[in-house]
Amino acid sequence: MNVIFVISKYLTVVGALLKGFWEHLFCRMLAVPVQDARYLQANELCGHVEHDVSKSKLVNFLICYLPGFMNRLFGYGMATGGFVGLFYLRVTPNTVIFWVYAVLLYLGISLLCNNAPLYEDALSNWELLYGKGEKTNIVIKILAFIPSVYFIVSARMEKHALSLLIYILAVLAGIFLM
Repeated sequence: MNVIFVISKYLTVVGALLKGFWEHLFCRMLAVPVQDARYLQANELCGHVEHDVSKSKLVNFLICYLPGFMNRLFGYGMATGGFVGLFYLRVTPNTVIFWVYAVLLYLGISLLCNNAPLYEDALSNWELLYGKGEKTNIVIKILAFIPSVYFIVSARMEKHALSLLIYILAVLAGIFLM
């Protein structure tokens, strides 16, 4: 277990809780049994729920895709609104709207730092679609390739807290370059 991973999850606790909620919701909607629904744990399941691996390619893909999509859907808008308000419009800290923008930026970054599937889920998705002996339609393989690579790369980045580091650097760039 990576201590930096757990620290990054607790720093972005809102996004971790929502990601766990979305994952739990979509597992229930897709009839995937959930083993452990504690969203905040001091291990690799922080921000995730422990669930059975589906043998269905579509269900497994959707479990990887949908929870992160929901976090990205809300996260991009919030982070963009907060970033523009704070660093482009240069709202001063002695106004109420400054704090609204600051909270929006935090919430957006929190959601965006928690949009990757669990690394094991990303690998099982890859194995089901592209594994040796798997007979998957070539059109499905082509359409699912970029999202499947994104799942693995983003899960690796999240596992090592690199997504939080990238957003911290973006905020520092906003502070010093805008």
